[in-house]
Amino acid sequence: MSVALLTAEQARAKLADKNYPAQQTYLAMYSTWWDGIVTEPGMMVVPIDDHLVHRGDGVFEAIKVVNGRVFLYEEHLRRLENSAKLIGISLPMSLDKMKSIIAETVTAAGAKDALLRLYVSRGPGGFTTNPYDSISSQMYLVVTTLKLLPPEKYLQGVSIGKSAVPPKDPTLARIKSCNYLPNVLMKKESVDRGIDFTINVDEQGNFLEGSTENVVILDRDGFLVRPPLHQILKGTTMIRTFELAEKLVQSGKIKGIKERSFTEDDVQSAKEVMMIGTTLDVLPVTAYEGVKIGSGTQGPVAKELNELLREDMKSAVLI
Repeated sequence: MSVALLTAEQARAKLADKNYPAQQTYLAMYSTWWDGIVTEPGMMVVPIDDHLVHRGDGVFEAIKVVNGRVFLYEEHLRRLENSAKLIGISLPMSLDKMKSIIAETVTAAGAKDALLRLYVSRGPGGFTTNPYDSISSQMYLVVTTLKLLPPEKYLQGVSIGKSAVPPKDPTLARIKSCNYLPNVLMKKESVDRGIDFTINVDEQGNFLEGSTENVVILDRDGFLVRPPLHQILKGTTMIRTFELAEKLVQSGKIKGIKERSFTEDDVQSAKEVMMIGTTLDVLPVTAYEGVKIGSGTQGPVAKELNELLREDMKSAVLI
């Protein structure tokens, strides 16, 4: 059986015919490579020799749009800019122009609730590891439907376990790069184990982060605690949640806020444990390695923090 040599038109037609379920969630894509927007999922492609593809050489952000408002817009874009700078990639445009393109792409997508998947790559040009082979940096923006967890997850909570995947080097951990193989292996690990998330730990046994989310605890003394930022990604949603938590300090519902290391013993003895992320908001953890945490249901602090965060979204930037 011979393999067909396709014309450009035949290849485009085949791209349009490559349908699979996830494509139903892909609403629109902008690419600097085309300098335009497409709404056909089969045409949402990236050059194969873009160093983003074959080396993971790029940075990204996932940004939530709720009722037409972009949550933590500036924080995400500034982190994207900083990540790119740390690996020597120049943004292909100003942040203001990026915002304009984001607005136009969201309009083309026609969705009030969406997830913006924003990538800046080293760009196409050769298949080597040499970053100077790339001709210019590129931006790719894909607008997808916003998939939220069912409400019962916030009442019943989720399960976590300790990851066997080694944590990233501190320098790389603080860059939101597209080299996410350790994160992929952590997600595979949790699915294979039948739990919701795994958390990696350092050599001293300190808890760090999940595959795409931060973990925090309300310790036995009533302090809301997050890990030090030297070996984890500075989660935008986590930072905003801790800012909002000052209201709970003022009302006496928690004793205070701390940034310190915590271990397995701290997790097991915590009053509450929470996962925080862009699509999760504040999600209670009710079991660690099969053992119940706290009451085994959503705790009062997790509940109130989640409510504060969702109320905060109502005043986000209108796109």
